[in-house]
Amino acid sequence: MKKSSIILVALGITVATPAVLATESSYITGNVQMHDRKDFNGSDYTSTLETGHTFSKGTTLLVEFDAIQLGQTDYAPNNDSANSSASPAWITIGLEQAFNVNKNFWVAAGYHHLLHDGGTVQYRPLVKIGYNFDNGISFANRTRWQIQKNDWVDINGNINKENTNDQWRFDDAISYAFPNQPVTLRYNNIYYINDANNKRNSMEHELRTTWRRYGVQPYIEYRNQQDATKQNYGHNNNVLVLGATLAF
Repeated sequence: MKKSSIILVALGITVATPAVLATESSYITGNVQMHDRKDFNGSDYTSTLETGHTFSKGTTLLVEFDAIQLGQTDYAPNNDSANSSASPAWITIGLEQAFNVNKNFWVAAGYHHLLHDGGTVQYRPLVKIGYNFDNGISFANRTRWQIQKNDWVDINGNINKENTNDQWRFDDAISYAFPNQPVTLRYNNIYYINDANNKRNSMEHELRTTWRRYGVQPYIEYRNQQDATKQNYGHNNNVLVLGATLAF
């Protein structure tokens, strides 16, 4: 199937999903990330900013700016940040449609479009499924196919599998909202299946604590990101994330 056809199928699934009656709302969320490996994301300090709007029928439109470089980058000669040239942020534009099967069980489908430096990088159709127990425990899965726009080819016109890298990303999360305290704990396991010959499958871990309060809800998170490249496999990036979310 051609990549353009895959996008149309993904959008068709999204539109055809039955709508869920929900409260219309908007959100803004952002964070600052402190990395112990600046080469992992191009800088020792990065930021993410995301905003979105959910309509009453369960449709969400969103845009995310990721890997905004705040600290010293790895592009500067002699580690001189004054002479560095930071790469533009990665931009995701998304459309998702959610549906409540019952009061606890929900499903969703959607499509994310990844841009960088003014051009398309990946097509990302996705599906979600989740269950919220009455005791404050929640489970959720997101499966996203990350399709690279352009296959790398060698001088003979053959696809270069060393650099061509379509991915499958699986997010499996478990959350617990304390009944007597305005605190939520969440663990998310991320697993990547990489197609490139110079990459291995990799795993990431995210552990977040959120203060549930009226207005701005701050959170703190620890991440452990596994390097997928064969030469650095197992050399992980540890990240401390400080962020907050405002829903309105």
